[in-house]
Amino acid sequence: MAARSSPSRIWILPNRRTPGLVAVLVGMWYAGASQGNAAAYLLCFLILAVTLVSTIHAWANLRGLTLRAGNIPAVFAGEELAVPVDIESVGGKTHFGLEVRARSGKSTATKATLDSPASQRIELRLPALRRGLFSELPVRLSSAFPLGFITARRNLVLRQSFYVYPAPTGGLPLPRALAPTRQPNSGTRVTGDDYGGVRSWQTGESQRHIDWKAAARDQPLLTKQWTGEAEEILHFDWASLAPLEPEARLSQLTRWVILAERGSAAYGMRLAGKTFPPARGHAHYHACLRALAEFSDPAVADVV
Repeated sequence: MAARSSPSRIWILPNRRTPGLVAVLVGMWYAGASQGNAAAYLLCFLILAVTLVSTIHAWANLRGLTLRAGNIPAVFAGEELAVPVDIESVGGKTHFGLEVRARSGKSTATKATLDSPASQRIELRLPALRRGLFSELPVRLSSAFPLGFITARRNLVLRQSFYVYPAPTGGLPLPRALAPTRQPNSGTRVTGDDYGGVRSWQTGESQRHIDWKAAARDQPLLTKQWTGEAEEILHFDWASLAPLEPEARLSQLTRWVILAERGSAAYGMRLAGKTFPPARGHAHYHACLRALAEFSDPAVADVV
C-alpha cells in the first residue's frame, strides 16, 4: 500500500548560479551610477523585477504536489535501495524541472516533469547504509524553475515500512548435522551410503544394526544410521558465535541463511527470545532475515 508524504513548508533559497546573477546586477548598477546611464539602470531593475517574479513562480511550482512511496523491496546493507515514488499534482497543474533525492546519503537526483493530471512514477535510488526496519524515508523535492537562479525546496517524509537486512559476510562454515527422517528404514544400509551416527531403537525394528557396544555400557538401545536414512538439518545459534562482535554475528547468521536456502537442507535459527524451527522456503527465509534485521538487544542474547 502506498504511503503519502507529510505536508511541509516551501523554502526559496539561492543556488550556485545566484552569485553570477548578483554580479551582473551590481555591474549594471555601477555602470548606471558612475556614467549616469539610464539604460543600465533600466536593465538592472528589469532583471531584478523578473528575478522577483520568478521567485513566486518557483514557489508555486512546488505547491500542490504530493509524493507517495510504493512497496520498497528489501535489500542487504551495502546494496542500493530502489524506492518507487509517485508524484501527483493535487490541482492537475503542470510542474516543471522537479528533482527528488534522499536527504541522507549520497543519493542520485531523479528528475521529473508533470504535464498531465495523472501521477508520474519515478525511482529513487540510494545506498542502504545500515540494517533495520524503517518506517519512513526523508526526501527533498526541489526545482530551479523558471530561470535557474533561485531554488525552491521542500523537505518531505515518505511514510513506508521497509527492511534492510544485515550484510551477508563471514567466513565460518555451515554448522552441519544429521537428523533422522520421520520414516526410518530399520537401519538398512544401501550400497554407497556412509555412516551417519546413531538414533534411538524403536520397538519392532530389526536388531541387526543395534549398537551392542553401547548397550553393554548400560546405555539405551541405539541403532546405527546411514546417510541414506538421514536428512541434513542446519541449526544456527546466536550463542555459538559468542567470540564475534554483535554485528559480525548478525552478518555471519545472514550468510548462513542465504547459503542454506540455496542448498537442500532445512535450517532453523535461534536468537534471543525467538526460535525458528527447521524449515525451508520463501516465507521461512525472509522471516529469519527480518528477525536478524530487527535484532537490537545483544546483551540479552549473550545470556540466553
